[in-house]
Amino acid sequence: MRNPPEERKGRIRMKRIVLTIDVFFLFLFGIPTQSQLTIPNLLASQQTVPLLIATEQEVRQFFTTYIERYNNKDLKSFISLLSGKVIQNQGDGLEAIRELYTDLFNRSQELKNSIEDMEIQIFQNAVEVKAHYTVNQVLKERGEKRVWKGNVRWVLVKEEGILKIISIDFKHTVSPTLVLEREPKPKEKPPEKAIVKSEIPVELKKGPPQTLPLPVKEEEVKQFFSNYIDRYNRKDIHGFLSFFSSKAVQNQKEGFERIRKIYSDFFDQSQELQYHMEDTKIEIYQNGIEVRARYKLDQLLKKGGERKRWIGNIRWVLVKEDGVLRIISLDYKNEKSP
Repeated sequence: MRNPPEERKGRIRMKRIVLTIDVFFLFLFGIPTQSQLTIPNLLASQQTVPLLIATEQEVRQFFTTYIERYNNKDLKSFISLLSGKVIQNQGDGLEAIRELYTDLFNRSQELKNSIEDMEIQIFQNAVEVKAHYTVNQVLKERGEKRVWKGNVRWVLVKEEGILKIISIDFKHTVSPTLVLEREPKPKEKPPEKAIVKSEIPVELKKGPPQTLPLPVKEEEVKQFFSNYIDRYNRKDIHGFLSFFSSKAVQNQKEGFERIRKIYSDFFDQSQELQYHMEDTKIEIYQNGIEVRARYKLDQLLKKGGERKRWIGNIRWVLVKEDGVLRIISLDYKNEKSP
């Protein structure tokens, strides 16, 4: 028979061994806490949020720089904000855009571009910005003042980590050459919060603007220029001049009488004329029509039978006088000397 005191001593030693093992494992692995136990559940409940292409602050800083360079007529720095793949008004590539802004900046003594009611939508792969713009321009020639107003939409992407404009579309709601006096500036609205979405729509539908009825239809403008070219090619000086307003200005300096002399002399020198228009763009506003095109003119001189070709860009502004379309402004630039 075992001695009771010895048996008690054995049980005590066994308890001490078990307690020592428990303390060792607690020290090694630590005491489970509530936070450790709930981490798997928290991780399971978290959703991965896609990273957006830019922050709203980054976009606003981009347009602060854009406006500053535009107003300073800093062509090189302004163009650097555009992607090499940029498209303007769904047609003009980078070189055409460079030419347009070079001409605008060179003709301007002063420019002040401001944008209002800016709406920013930031996506994973692009940024869409819509706004209303006002451009006040003072021309170097005669100090004439113009105001351009309209709606504009940019799409920005990142190229090598830098925001660039990949698309720009604008439309004047006020024809620039026809603004006689400056309209009061509308009360500014507080900047709207940027709308954040996960991806950019493949196609953004444009609804028709709600405006007053326009003065003419596009077919009427096309018929006007069909007659214009016909009179030009027939060297019908009286019929041709009937398309001009008595207030017409050509190349920002030549009045109606000077226009009459230029074309009278030109028609008289010509045995044959063939005038062509290409890439015609027509913008119809409530108070006028703006038409831009590429022209090509083949001339056969009476003297010596010499042939010449004139090529360049041209822009007309038309208004209605007594219900009849007339040219109020004509600007052109020969790219190829005859």
